[in-house]
Amino acid sequence: MKGLLIITAILFTQFAHADWAVDFSRRTKQIRKKEYATPTGKQEKESVFDFLFTSGEPIQDIVLLNTDRGFIPSTIRTRQGLQYRIYVVNVNEKEKNVSFVMDAFSEAHATYYGKIKSFVIKPQKVGIYTFLSPETSSQGRLIVYPSKRNNNSVEMRTPASE
Repeated sequence: MKGLLIITAILFTQFAHADWAVDFSRRTKQIRKKEYATPTGKQEKESVFDFLFTSGEPIQDIVLLNTDRGFIPSTIRTRQGLQYRIYVVNVNEKEKNVSFVMDAFSEAHATYYGKIKSFVIKPQKVGIYTFLSPETSSQGRLIVYPSKRNNNSVEMRTPASE
């Protein structure tokens, strides 16, 4: 018993004198690399200045009503490469707090009765995408058509009187 106490005392004194200094300098470099690295397969998002100064086209506004009978309009038609500001308005009196989800554009928002939620999208790929409200099972479609412009020509609109 006496020998066990001596061994225990020796072990605890060795741990008490151990150097517990931790070097975090190498760890912070690894963290910084992870913070600034862009994930593979995802596009780098445009900065605020790219968004403001490179857009040659004006942003087109789209209003989307979330009603008790579904979305109005239920189909939205857009062009590839153009910017759209979408306003989602919840006017559903039965469900006053519902979600709006557009997975293809990474948009998910809570919409409250009578409140307006807005966001900007810029479709880059032609196709048919869905948006929905999971609580009400309402669903709609966003159709992206190819842009009309050719690389070398500019589309000219003619006056309505001709």
